[in-house]
Amino acid sequence: MSITIRTALAAVALVGGTALAAVPAASAADSAPAAGSSQAGGFHMYQHDNYKGGWAYVTGTDKYLRDNDWDRGGSVDNSTSSVKNQTRKYVDMYQNGRNRQNRCTGAHTTSYPGTNDRNLSNDAIKDNRLSCVIFR
Repeated sequence: MSITIRTALAAVALVGGTALAAVPAASAADSAPAAGSSQAGGFHMYQHDNYKGGWAYVTGTDKYLRDNDWDRGGSVDNSTSSVKNQTRKYVDMYQNGRNRQNRCTGAHTTSYPGTNDRNLSNDAIKDNRLSCVIFR
């Protein structure tokens, strides 16, 4: 976009107009996603099926989701029902957070890069059981 603005400013200088008239407004495509937006990338977790309710995300391994809260309050730990993996990584989801050996345990499900799961009830991890995510 900076080349477009420079070109527009040069054109304004040639015709003697004001610079403000020549600068185009930024389009939605030029804008970065807002913080907290589901467009922002990362591994997104939702409190209810079909990506509804509270929302939270991580951008790397988190073996202790108990420390994370939904955007509307309340712990993410053991209360996730749907997920969106907007990363290029595989994300392993486990029922139990880190133990004394710093490992996550219990039933687990893998989320493939760029995939969504609208209902974790259908997976080995089940609904409202997510406590640990490991990126690989």
